Amino acid sequence: MRRRGIIDIEPAESTDRWLVSYADFITLLFAFFVVMYSISNVNLGKYRVLSDSVSTAFSAQSSSPFPVGSQLGVSVQRAPIAVGLIGQSGMVSTQETAAKLDKRLQKWVKKGMIAVSGNEKWLEIEIKSSLLFKSGDALLSAEAANVLSELTDVVKTTRNPLYVSGYTDDVPINTARYPTNWELSAARSASVVRLLAQNGINPARMGAIGYGEFRPIVANDSATNRQKNRRVVIRIMTGEDIFAGSSPFVDNEVDATVSAQQIPASPVNNLQDAEPVRSIFGAQ
Repeated sequence: MRRRGIIDIEPAESTDRWLVSYADFITLLFAFFVVMYSISNVNLGKYRVLSDSVSTAFSAQSSSPFPVGSQLGVSVQRAPIAVGLIGQSGMVSTQETAAKLDKRLQKWVKKGMIAVSGNEKWLEIEIKSSLLFKSGDALLSAEAANVLSELTDVVKTTRNPLYVSGYTDDVPINTARYPTNWELSAARSASVVRLLAQNGINPARMGAIGYGEFRPIVANDSATNRQKNRRVVIRIMTGEDIFAGSSPFVDNEVDATVSAQQIPASPVNNLQDAEPVRSIFGAQ
């Protein structure tokens, strides 16, 4: 019988090897851009904390009679980066100050009249206008004096810039004293600043801003939402004062006391004239 011969057939050479190299290249490229993106998003607050800590450590360990940075002709002095007692820093200090405010103002926080919150830029105390003022007026009530007195006791321990902003709803006002909501909101914030200065907070730290009805937090489409938009917000900055030409942190207590004494007393309604606070849905 005739045997068949065995024929060896070589397999065809693969032409898809380039896909492996291409996939590796794309993976590395993706990883590169992820790293670049993460580096570009630097947490400014944490960076400043790290920078200040490094500067303090080198200045303490250095045997040179010159402070860090003096040899380069640059200043390493920075404004406080957190709200809290002098010497404290970081978000921990901000949280501690917020906790103190929340405890002091707990009576009004439970009623929904005050809210304390914060982020890396500022510590915020939001107060409903009905707690501080009568409808269409910028004269502080007797209840407002109690609220701001409790707030002052905590804020006095800080030296950071403080800005008071007034907000209204979109209901027009046209009186001889307040032609528009601009004047009303600005007058309300100024009344709060004036009382804080009268209570002993350095006036150089503070500013009064009026936004009128143009910065609502909710739509002005109901009585409840309009009440939410009528508010006064006190913001204690946790970083540098961007509005100041010179640092307000180098003041001393003597100057602050003298400045406070020069401010006229802030008019406050008597207890008999004060509108009782029964609901967070008060009038404008």
